[in-house]
Amino acid sequence: MKKVILVSIVILGLLGCSKKLDIATLANTKWTLSEWPGKELPANAEATLNFGADSGIGGKSFCNTFGGKGVMTGDQVKFEQIFGTKMFCEAVSKAENDYIADLQATNSLELSAGKLQLLKDGMLLMVFTKSN
Repeated sequence: MKKVILVSIVILGLLGCSKKLDIATLANTKWTLSEWPGKELPANAEATLNFGADSGIGGKSFCNTFGGKGVMTGDQVKFEQIFGTKMFCEAVSKAENDYIADLQATNSLELSAGKLQLLKDGMLLMVFTKSN
C-alpha cells in the first residue's frame, strides 16, 4: 500500500510540473528542426517553424517559405491552410514535401527538455530546438 501511495505522489508531482501547451504559450517563438525520426535532414538546408502572436504559423521548409494557421483544441493541434512559395530546389524537394506532410499530419505537441515535439497519435514526427 505504501508503494502505491508513493507512486501516486510521484506521478501527481510530475503532472504538476508539466506545462500546459497552447498556442498562446508558443506565441512569438521560433524553432529549428533538429531531429526527424526515420527521415534524413538535408545537410545544406534547414526547416523552421515559427509561431506568431495569434494562431499564425510560418517558417522555412528547407527551400521555400510557408505560412498557415495553428489551431489548438484541448491537447490537440492542427496545422491548416498551409501555403508556400513555389521555388523548385531539386536537392531538397522530397524533404520539403515530407516536411509539409508531417506538419499537416501533426495532431499534438509536447514541450520536453526545451524541445518542441510534434506527434501524430502519440508517434513522434519531428523535434525542434528553440531558435533566437
